[in-house]
Amino acid sequence: MKRLNAYPLLAGAALTIAACACSSECYENQNALPQATFAYSNAPTNDLTISGIMVYGVGAPNDSILWSGTSTSQLYLPFRVDSDTTVYMFRDTVNNAESRVRFTYTRNPRFVSAECGVSYVYDDLEADVRGELIDSVVFLTDQITNANVANIKIYLRNYEPGTDE
Repeated sequence: MKRLNAYPLLAGAALTIAACACSSECYENQNALPQATFAYSNAPTNDLTISGIMVYGVGAPNDSILWSGTSTSQLYLPFRVDSDTTVYMFRDTVNNAESRVRFTYTRNPRFVSAECGVSYVYDDLEADVRGELIDSVVFLTDQITNANVANIKIYLRNYEPGTDE
């Protein structure tokens, strides 16, 4: 019976594992993802946990529900990379109040690596708010990068969503 030499197999497996470890860079957070927190306009320094609010995108390809249901204190609002605007609707599902927020920005591509490609950084940030649910939107940073920090503060009108005014 012929005996197989295991050393070449082990060396090949070790090289394969080492090669895979080099490309782990793409698993890190490379995308700029705006993170929003909430507060009431009459208590702007107190962060708020929201419930009973549904958030959905307006206009293809974002015309689907982004968030609905359980309570949250923060929300990620992805910006479109194929346009300089992204529009979201915020709806209080109990009081039927809603607001439309149009975010405008400048997209700046940033080369990450040959394996990961390009990610975007967003500058020149503006928000236009229409409706009765949201009082205002403030950008907490001048630029939205891939740092995992709150970039946007959304101030709701002076009533608690899910209750009568």
